[in-house]
Amino acid sequence: MKEMKTAVLLFDLFSNYEISVALSILSQGGKKYDVFCINEYAHSEEGLTVKRSKSLEELCIDDYDSLLLPGCMNFSGIIDNEDIHNFLRQFDFSDKVIASISSSPILLLKAGLLKNKKYMAAVVKEELVEEGFTMDQMSNMRDITELKNDDGTVDTFLIDGNLLTAIGVGFIQFGIEFGKLLNLKFESRWYRNREETCI
Repeated sequence: MKEMKTAVLLFDLFSNYEISVALSILSQGGKKYDVFCINEYAHSEEGLTVKRSKSLEELCIDDYDSLLLPGCMNFSGIIDNEDIHNFLRQFDFSDKVIASISSSPILLLKAGLLKNKKYMAAVVKEELVEEGFTMDQMSNMRDITELKNDDGTVDTFLIDGNLLTAIGVGFIQFGIEFGKLLNLKFESRWYRNREETCI
């Protein structure tokens, strides 16, 4: 059986910490991944420089069963990038797992992939309306102001089928849930004081 990989899409000002646990769990689980970038290098908000494995045009979708997206300090340079939209549209929820954290679900929204999906994003809907999105487009979104439950708890991640979304502070659980969706074997206690092994 063919070994499937994860595609990781990076862009300038991506948030490295938000995908750090997810990448560690991919490594623990022996899951290979390729880094895709618009340009040869992507520079994180922390100052980390990453060289891409492949360009967006080199994506062979049949080699991948999953996609990992970090958030970004400022999407203004890429939100309308058709190359990114076309890249994202190749990932079908019916047979691909998509993990998107912080503000990155907005890229999926812009690419038209979230019409029938429930998701959360670390944004404020009213501010996105000012950017040209409609409330109808965002009807299934829980924004940063809508995460508190009636019992006072706060949700930091949301799963709808093969879509995992989270806010940045939930990056540890985001990584763990991504590993579970991919059926990877890993030690969650590496990231918190827990004794169980996730399978």
